[in-house]
Amino acid sequence: MKNTVFLTLNQAAKETGRSKSTIFKALSSGKLSYIEKTTAGYKIDPAELFRAFPMDGKANTKNTESEQSRTLENTLENDFLRRENELLRQQIEREREQADHWRKQATMLLTHQAPEPQPKQQEASLLWRKLFGRH
Repeated sequence: MKNTVFLTLNQAAKETGRSKSTIFKALSSGKLSYIEKTTAGYKIDPAELFRAFPMDGKANTKNTESEQSRTLENTLENDFLRRENELLRQQIEREREQADHWRKQATMLLTHQAPEPQPKQQEASLLWRKLFGRH
């Protein structure tokens, strides 16, 4: 019995669609038995609850509509979260591509050996010689 889930008075009322006072009266009169009564409240076996209060169409419809509403909300939220997750994955991929690009740029700049500049005078004399044919 340790793994069995028990219901509180409030939970039993919600599950059956009945008021807490109706469930309490059934407990007091013996129509509905309980496992234990503690300072925290009643421990009611779900099987015993539904024996005493069989699911009629009204309670069942109410619970079904509520469950369908929650399911629709969860579906919409899940769709939104999936889309957001996909957008974040795409953004991470773009950031990785940018990081790779800039890493390559930095590597190229660090490993590039620029030719040693020649003094201005040497450049001028080379140009003079090329223009006038003196080698």
